[in-house]
Amino acid sequence: MTSIKGDPTYINDPDKYFISIACAVSQASTHPSAPGGCVIARGREIIGDGRSLYTDSKVEIDCVSHAIASAAKCGTAVIGATIYTTRYPFAASVFQAHVMGIRKFVFLQHQWEPFYKDEFRRAARLARELKIAIEPVYNNEDQRFTTNKNIREDDSVFNWEDNSFSPDEYDSDHAKITDHEDSTSV
Repeated sequence: MTSIKGDPTYINDPDKYFISIACAVSQASTHPSAPGGCVIARGREIIGDGRSLYTDSKVEIDCVSHAIASAAKCGTAVIGATIYTTRYPFAASVFQAHVMGIRKFVFLQHQWEPFYKDEFRRAARLARELKIAIEPVYNNEDQRFTTNKNIREDDSVFNWEDNSFSPDEYDSDHAKITDHEDSTSV
């Protein structure tokens, strides 16, 4: 996202910012085993939020469905928004996002709950079919993929005195004709 130089509302890393807000929303979740939180953001503005619910009648309400419903309740259009969630979305939530015009999910990467493994696979298959991106964001980046900060002081591996990149005597005009092209015998 581009911003005007000196814009005080600029967010340096919107994915981590909105995921942190979704984590705060998940604190109010009533789901005992899989609490979740979700925010829907367009640009720099949060236009909906929701949390995972588990009712007395043993019905689960996904945090994404709750967030879409809260935005719809206020009459806010969510077309072109991004969903930030602490849990991988369910297939029903992916379809709801498709119907509402949302094309991107960003979820907090963590270990999948084994009970929902098949549901998450169905959601991923549906998202691919509907061309909806589901991208992970990591709380703690894997150190294997960070920039190498080790500065090599010992240059003995590289022999810079031998300038092997210096120009040689190759002339490209002589490369147009080869010996075997002019000969008629094989």
